[in-house]
Amino acid sequence: MTVTAARRTMSPRRSAARTAAVAALSAAALLGGGLTAQAAAPARTTGAAVELAPAGALATQCYYRVNASGGLLIRSGPGTSYRVVGSYPNGATILASASTTNGFRNVGTNRWVSAAHTVRITSYPCE
Repeated sequence: MTVTAARRTMSPRRSAARTAAVAALSAAALLGGGLTAQAAAPARTTGAAVELAPAGALATQCYYRVNASGGLLIRSGPGTSYRVVGSYPNGATILASASTTNGFRNVGTNRWVSAAHTVRITSYPCE
């Protein structure tokens, strides 16, 4: 006998509440705790206002704004041949490496975005 797992989907109201909660926590980390608060809790992608990188994963990190009208794909490696593992909406603020590899910025372990679609936010210092 085979058991089939039902695929769960999140209601639009719950999804919006989750996005708002992530944005509020991310803003609190930016304004109050800086990278110290972020290092304690690495985040997932898809809809987060700020992508948090694992502690010690990157030497120099800066804040960037996503500048891609259709959103920005997150890939498993620094190139378009790597698989897509998530995305950021246009206008999202992300924490990424200041350096690039093949035109891609590292945003976490096995997570890369095109540097061409990121704009540095100069009001926050690089860490």
